Amino acid sequence: MIKNYFNISIIILLLFSGNSSAVSVSKGTTYEIVEPDLLVEIKQKADQVNWKKLQKNMKLTQDITHLPIAKEDESYYHQPIVELPFEVKDKDGKILYPKGFKFNPLKYTTLPNQLIVLGSPRHLETVSNLSSVVSSDDTLLIANMDTVKFIKQTGKRAFLLTENAIKRLGIKKVPSVISQKGDRFLIQVFAPRSDL
Repeated sequence: MIKNYFNISIIILLLFSGNSSAVSVSKGTTYEIVEPDLLVEIKQKADQVNWKKLQKNMKLTQDITHLPIAKEDESYYHQPIVELPFEVKDKDGKILYPKGFKFNPLKYTTLPNQLIVLGSPRHLETVSNLSSVVSSDDTLLIANMDTVKFIKQTGKRAFLLTENAIKRLGIKKVPSVISQKGDRFLIQVFAPRSDL
């Protein structure tokens, strides 16, 4: 019983001593904030941008790529090789990989899903009906038409296929399904069906 009173008294002393030291702390000099509000500055800068002109310029740089439409089903493999456009150095400045070093990125990474390359909304139906391995997680890449128009027509999330991507992925025709098999891409090409 005495032990309990002793513990309680120590706790009370600690509480009061903490309060008394907190009370004895004095406030320092305070100053008004002189920096402008960051959100106000961002809004002012955004108001100065000609968004319509910027959007028009962006559309000019996003050229629609064109690929032939498949006339028959086929499958082939493609091994992507990337060439480094710059040197890769470690923290001490020692060159780990020189400019021009060639490598296969599939040896170091795994494609998280398949890439579906389409040339029209009709191709989406073709691929979905003919390929049992297509899932909702797959990434849609669009050629032969405006991506925004494709999205509006299908309600699906899609991305513009660039010339650089065509070369790296080894795409020759649309519609195609690209999946990773080890250190290579398996590209399955499907000819659009007239009954779809």
